[in-house]
Amino acid sequence: GASTQKGRHGQLEGQPGLNISRNFDVFRGSLTQEQALDQTDLMPPKRKARKPADAIDLTEMASSQEKKQRVALTTIAKEFICPITQELPISPVTAEDGKVYEETAIREWFSKKDGAPTSPSTGAVIGTKLFPAPQARNTIEALIQSGAIAGEIAEAWKQKLEDEKEVKETRAEAEGGDGEAMYMLGAWYREGVNGLAKDDVQARAWYERSAAARHPKGMAAFGELLLLGIGGPEDNVFGVMNVTAAAELGSDVGAYFLGYAFFRGAYGLPKDSIRARFWLTKVVNGECEVKHLNEAGRAEAAAWLRALQDE
Repeated sequence: GASTQKGRHGQLEGQPGLNISRNFDVFRGSLTQEQALDQTDLMPPKRKARKPADAIDLTEMASSQEKKQRVALTTIAKEFICPITQELPISPVTAEDGKVYEETAIREWFSKKDGAPTSPSTGAVIGTKLFPAPQARNTIEALIQSGAIAGEIAEAWKQKLEDEKEVKETRAEAEGGDGEAMYMLGAWYREGVNGLAKDDVQARAWYERSAAARHPKGMAAFGELLLLGIGGPEDNVFGVMNVTAAAELGSDVGAYFLGYAFFRGAYGLPKDSIRARFWLTKVVNGECEVKHLNEAGRAEAAAWLRALQDE
């Protein structure tokens, strides 16, 4: 199917897959243990006595002390690793089991849990109240900036910090009326990326705002969720209105859905091979100016077009 997901909505054969409008192309090692001092270095040689200052290899002592500190810091860092993601959290919270978690991860854990909520760490039943842990965030940041925590786990945290910054900036642009920013927020919520928990209701809300701003990608994505009943009730009339407007503004996702609708006689539209061929040809030949259809969607459109040509 055209989707990166396996689920299907509706009973129509060949129904477009979910979320075809977006195709996103996210500590190892342990510190060496302290090496024991070579006791012979602490003993004076037989032939020539050393001065007191020469009796101890100060470089080795300093290196040993540094290793002890790094082991201690690594132990501290491990206390902050989220038991769910196995990464250092960017938005740490403390759950009622006393453990520190990434906020989005623990909230998703609770939302998907059948029956009484349990601790991801102990399996014991716990309440769902979460407590912000800014001190954990500050400690993690200080350890990484100092180089005390390095390697893949530190790089992953830095990337999440960049993602957080990008989401904050994009949200500000969206609140200022930027249709592209609204669409991007919708796509991130739809996919559950950039530190945002997957949330179809939020995705639909941001797509709707983007559509209201007459952004072609937003109109197509909003129309898709309306037609498939994702993040809210199914609405064929409003869905067709949005994908049609998007297609006319150059969206290949809009053209894809119109082509499918006329090919199958779906979403309240009649079967119409001429209109189906018109829109599907635009998709397959790359004639749409606004391209955000994934590869699977293009392949599906090509298959429908071949079927029409064989008629």
